[in-house]
Amino acid sequence: MFDTAAAELGFALDDAQRRAVATLADVDRNVYLWGPAGRGKSWLMATYFAATPTDRKRRVHFHEFFRDLHLAIRRHRSNLSAALDELLSDVDLLCFDEFHVHDPADGKFIARLMPALLDRHIRVVLTSNYPPRSLLPNPLFHDDFLPTIELIERSLTVVEIDGALDYRTMSRHGDGFAAGWWVTPGTAEQRARLGLRSPHPDERKILTPAGYPVHVRRVADHSLWFDFGELCGTSTAPVDYLALARRHSEWVIEGVPDLRTAGREPAQRFANLVDVLYDRDVTPFFLAATSVDVVADGARLPVDIARTVSRLGLLGNLRSEREDH
Repeated sequence: MFDTAAAELGFALDDAQRRAVATLADVDRNVYLWGPAGRGKSWLMATYFAATPTDRKRRVHFHEFFRDLHLAIRRHRSNLSAALDELLSDVDLLCFDEFHVHDPADGKFIARLMPALLDRHIRVVLTSNYPPRSLLPNPLFHDDFLPTIELIERSLTVVEIDGALDYRTMSRHGDGFAAGWWVTPGTAEQRARLGLRSPHPDERKILTPAGYPVHVRRVADHSLWFDFGELCGTSTAPVDYLALARRHSEWVIEGVPDLRTAGREPAQRFANLVDVLYDRDVTPFFLAATSVDVVADGARLPVDIARTVSRLGLLGNLRSEREDH
C-alpha cells in the first residue's frame, strides 16, 4: 500500500518511513510520528488513514480540533468528558496532525486533555515537528508539562522520521496547494501572466466566517482576494481561515511584506494561514515583497517557520526579471 502510493508520487520509502509504516501496521499501538518538515509525516498519516477500512475514524488538524473542542466544552458547561463524547463517540481512530505545544495556556489544557483522550480506548496517531521532550520548551513552564510528556512517551510509540530529503522539494506543482504561486513583487505583468485581475474598490466586502469581521478585497464563487495587512495584521485566527477555506478553494494574498520586519504577531498569523491553506489544499497566490528563499532569515519569526518555508517551497516561483539578474 505505502510502496505503491509512494511510487505513484515518484519516490521510494526511505528507512525512517519504513520504520513508521511497521509501527502503524501494529493496530494495538498509539503512534507519535515526529521529524523535520517535509519528511513525509503527514503523507504517511494520510495514506494510513485512507487505507484504514472503517468509517469510525477522524483526521484533524491541531487548530481545527482545538476549535471544535473548545466550542463543545462551552456547550457542555466546561465538562471536558461530555465534550469528548460529543466529538469522538463514533471514532475508533483519531489522526491528529501537526501536534505542538508552545503556549503555556495550551500546555495546561493539553495536560487535562491527554489523560481523558487516552482513557477512551481510541487509537491515536499524532504527527509533530518536535520530539515529546521538546514540547512546551519555555523553561519557565517546561517542568510543569513533564508529567504530560511522560504520559505521551508511555502511551504512544514515538517514531522519528529523520530522512535527509525534504520531499516537498520534489513537488510536481500539480493541483491544490502545490498549484499556487509565490510572486515577487506582484507587478501588473506578473498578475496578467497568472490570470489575476486586481479587484476594484467597489468589490470590497466584510465577511464573518466565524463570527468576527474579516475584510476581503473581492469574493467570487470559489476565490477570495485579501490584503495581507487586513488578513494577518488584524486579530484574525485559524478558525477564520478554516471557515473560509471550506467555501473558497483559491486565495490571493496581496502585499505580503518581508516577514522579518512584519512583526511577530502578523508573521505568526501568516504561518497559521499557510498551515490551514496547505491542510485544506487551497490554491494560494502570494504577491510578496521578498522572495520565498529569504523569508526564514530572522530571529523574531514564528518558531515553526521551517515548516512554513517547506510548504511554501511547493509553490511556483515567479520573480521579476530585475530580481533574476
